[in-house]
Amino acid sequence: MKLLVTCDTGFESVLAHELVELSEARVMGTASGRVFVEVTPHRLADVLRSRIANNVYSLVTIEENVNSLDDIYRAVKGLDFTTIIEPEQSFAIRPERIGVHSFTSMDIGRVAGQAVIDSYMQTRGTRLRVDLEEPDVEIYVELNNSRFVVALSLTRASLHMRNYKVFAHPAGLKNTIASAMLKISGWRPGVGIYDPMCGGGTIVIEAALQTKGIEVPCITRRNINWSILAKIFPEAVDVLRRLCSRGVKEGERVHVGVDINPVFVEGAVINAKSAGVDDSTLFIVGDSLEFTPRLRELEVELGTDFTIAVFNPPYGYRMRPGALGKLYRRILAVLKNSGFAVAVFITSAIRVSEVIVGELRDVKVERLRVMHGTLPSIVYKLHFS
Repeated sequence: MKLLVTCDTGFESVLAHELVELSEARVMGTASGRVFVEVTPHRLADVLRSRIANNVYSLVTIEENVNSLDDIYRAVKGLDFTTIIEPEQSFAIRPERIGVHSFTSMDIGRVAGQAVIDSYMQTRGTRLRVDLEEPDVEIYVELNNSRFVVALSLTRASLHMRNYKVFAHPAGLKNTIASAMLKISGWRPGVGIYDPMCGGGTIVIEAALQTKGIEVPCITRRNINWSILAKIFPEAVDVLRRLCSRGVKEGERVHVGVDINPVFVEGAVINAKSAGVDDSTLFIVGDSLEFTPRLRELEVELGTDFTIAVFNPPYGYRMRPGALGKLYRRILAVLKNSGFAVAVFITSAIRVSEVIVGELRDVKVERLRVMHGTLPSIVYKLHFS
């Protein structure tokens, strides 16, 4: 079974590594925000357990040298959709275009949709109904330069929408990016994790969800196309149902977040409760520059060592560049001097961060260039000696 799994641009290698760990997938290739993998059918459910993936598609075909709308029509019309769509069901085309072409993604969607209708009419003698709002079946088509992909959507909405966020931080981090950063840091479930600028608590909550064994499909049920899974991959439905019916693990309160804004901390507590991890998270109102050195006092009480910090600092759009640089310089110095081994953070204030990181001594620096929404950003991993 061949799948297309999407993620935020720049995190492809992190997602590929996760998919191999989860499902023993064979990675066929990567592109911007896309990982192509092959798995055995009984491991499909494991792919849907990904904490970094946004959407999962079952590949129908990949065609090379597709350069015109006529090529798109022929490629789609030659496919058999009768095993996927019932005559009474509706469908929608979700098109995407990457590269320079003489037509738009809307043109691709229109032509591909007509090809599906004509193909079905020719085979079954029935005209399929199009429903762009709530279709029974979503068909993803992508023209990436001259490579044309047709895939069946197994997700109705991005899996980054975990459905537990009652409080929305004004500059919140996507759940999938938070999980990718945890992966990059080398953190493992059950180990202490610290977010010195926790905002709405996403990083801390995502870690706690992993520690308690709360799986993504179980908190994103409405984002999965269960009818398609039941029709084409029923064994995956059985696996996921068993997964979501099992009890959760006990979680220790070793996932700690601090923020200077009490409104954000209150929101983090609300989100943790909504996610079912309020018993294994600790959110504190305070200045992380002052609190971090005292974190060691909690280690005996919480029964863990805090050696990994993962955070999403301010990017500076409401701060002067000098003030932002001072903040970055001070928090990294505090983490280093407080005995942390690893710090991972994301920022789009690249000029500022490069200056600050360049000042560090006896620190190994790894960089991953990514897109955070529409902002070119860097995920830094700092190894403190």
